[in-house]
Amino acid sequence: MKNKKPLLYIFAILLIIVAGIWIYWQQNKKRIIRHQIESAVNKGTDSMYYIHYDSSHIDEINGNATFYNVELQSDSLQKQLLQFDTASADVLFNVHIDQVSISGANIPALLTNNKVEANSIEIIRPVIYIISSGKKKKEKINDYNDKAIYERLLGRYNSIKAGQIIIKNGILNLSTKTTDPHTSLKDISIQLNNFRVDDTKDYDNIISYFIKDIVAKVGEINMRTENHTITFSEVEYNAPAKFIRLKKFVEKDTLQNVVFDINNTIINNIATDSFILHQQIKAGEFKTDGGLIRLYRKKDKEGHENDRIEIDNNSFDEAVLERISIGNTKIMVYNKANPSEAPFILNNVKFSATDIQSVYSGTNIRQLIGHSKWILSADGFSLTSEDKIYKYNFGAFNINNVNSTIQLKYLSIKPQIREEVFSKNLKVQKDLYDIELKNIQLSGIDTRTMITDKKILAETISFQPIIHIFNDRTVEANPASKVGKYPHQQLQAIKIPFLIKKLIIKDGYIAYKEKGKLSKQTGIVFFKNSNATITNVTNIKDNITKDNLLKLNANASFMGVSKLQTTWILPLNSSNGEFTVLGSATAFNAEALNTIAEPLGMASIKKGSVNKLEFNINGNDLQANGKETLVYKDLKMEVLKKDSSEELKKKNLMSFIANALIKNGNSGSSNIKPVEMSYGRDTTKSFFNLVWKTIFAGAKNTIQKL
Repeated sequence: MKNKKPLLYIFAILLIIVAGIWIYWQQNKKRIIRHQIESAVNKGTDSMYYIHYDSSHIDEINGNATFYNVELQSDSLQKQLLQFDTASADVLFNVHIDQVSISGANIPALLTNNKVEANSIEIIRPVIYIISSGKKKKEKINDYNDKAIYERLLGRYNSIKAGQIIIKNGILNLSTKTTDPHTSLKDISIQLNNFRVDDTKDYDNIISYFIKDIVAKVGEINMRTENHTITFSEVEYNAPAKFIRLKKFVEKDTLQNVVFDINNTIINNIATDSFILHQQIKAGEFKTDGGLIRLYRKKDKEGHENDRIEIDNNSFDEAVLERISIGNTKIMVYNKANPSEAPFILNNVKFSATDIQSVYSGTNIRQLIGHSKWILSADGFSLTSEDKIYKYNFGAFNINNVNSTIQLKYLSIKPQIREEVFSKNLKVQKDLYDIELKNIQLSGIDTRTMITDKKILAETISFQPIIHIFNDRTVEANPASKVGKYPHQQLQAIKIPFLIKKLIIKDGYIAYKEKGKLSKQTGIVFFKNSNATITNVTNIKDNITKDNLLKLNANASFMGVSKLQTTWILPLNSSNGEFTVLGSATAFNAEALNTIAEPLGMASIKKGSVNKLEFNINGNDLQANGKETLVYKDLKMEVLKKDSSEELKKKNLMSFIANALIKNGNSGSSNIKPVEMSYGRDTTKSFFNLVWKTIFAGAKNTIQKL
């Protein structure tokens, strides 16, 4: 028994020591931990930063700790910034956190300043200010992702490891010097799994340590630049699911005009390794519901409209997407030189693309979509001519780069004033057009060349034309020469290079209305059920050299009474407007021509029929000649005059003389030969006037007796 007493004394002493240590620890653990944490941060930041908190709750047995109202800041750096407008550190950090809760922590490691290890870290309502103290430039968020941030925040701790980090209701502000924040993130919620930062990692890409296993949500991001304000709403990045989702993106200019207003955007299947290691955005699909886009036209140094909208890519080296899908979007294009001018508006624009080329800094829109497979569609739009006389209407369209087609519902040119108002304001004669082209189809279209080189190359174009032309001959004739303005000559004057191998006109209607100079009445000539095929429509010199002929084969119902067939051969390389026109018409009642002859020719056909008409015309800029065969019978005419009541009446004497000078018919002749015809062009008149006058000259040579 005597030998056991020393052991009991020793045990009692140890128990008292342990109890004393426990009591001391319980009474002083918060102070000890506070001192160790503050010391670690202070030493690790070269005494520039300090950390403190109001109170704490620590359960060292279970490794749980909670800290309230945590502050991390540097009074010395803040004072330098206020006093000298700069600081000895490039970046300052001010952090306030309402509550930090740690569970399953390694308290001994925390106290030895070596590392922070925990099962879970929860950070509630953190408010973080990151302030650039150097040159006054707006840093991007990823500019701060370097080792310096972690060294300053971690102090002497060489490792942070947590099974889960949760951030709730956070705020992040980025600013330059003492100015208001240029970038702010509100309502930040982050769940980060398997987080680890230590000295075994590559600090060139700190973001890579946790970006692969993070779910981050931000209620609102506001960014302010010199010219724009940008707002992102309800942003979510989900690394495990590989997507970024954005509820709304709004950008405004300095006048608070909306430049972009885009809804429900998502980027799927993001390759995080490409972003981390190569600063490359690589993803499966970019998809958005669309919204509103405002663009501005501006002129370059030479005064030409600049349509090369560059993609300013400063955030990444390259972007690669497998697919783009943009929903209904309204595009408004303004004239920067004239802000009050009404914008060009395009509604319900939809765009999808695959096989998209890489997007580098400086890539422009034409290059981007010119080298991918895409489909673009939109509702129609309208434009008004500068003189306010015409309105140009474009129907809904679909451009399919995949199968090389373009579909346009209609294209119309509609006059905005009445014919009498148009004529009243004219100094010299001028045609008034009312044109509508329906169901326009382009196939074999090279959209890449069209977009990147502004050159139109197509296999086939087809449409249904409805064309009305009006001219008032009571207005003084235009004395200007029309030499060099034949259809095939005007093609060469078009600035945009084009080659259309075949142009098809389907079931068209063409009408020409003219107000007669003497009668003051109007006459109409029209062609319905018009069908035509035109080949080699081009102004490209290489193609003209290979095949210099534009050929047109057409048939139509002339005035609804005769089937007319024509062939037009127009040399594209001719220097003198050379052309050939061949045609024929089936039998018709000659009285059907009175709708033209009476108001325009001051003559009336009282009887007669045409059994056959054939003509072959060769011409140039100054004249036309050829041969014509006209077979007719029982022709009787009246010459007209206008009486005091503005009615057209028969001129008896002149009618007698006219009928005496013409042959009643030639259909009974057994050997009808074509007659020669020739007509010297009035250079103030059109190409079609020359053709018509030449045909009329052949008819005159056929029916007159002398």
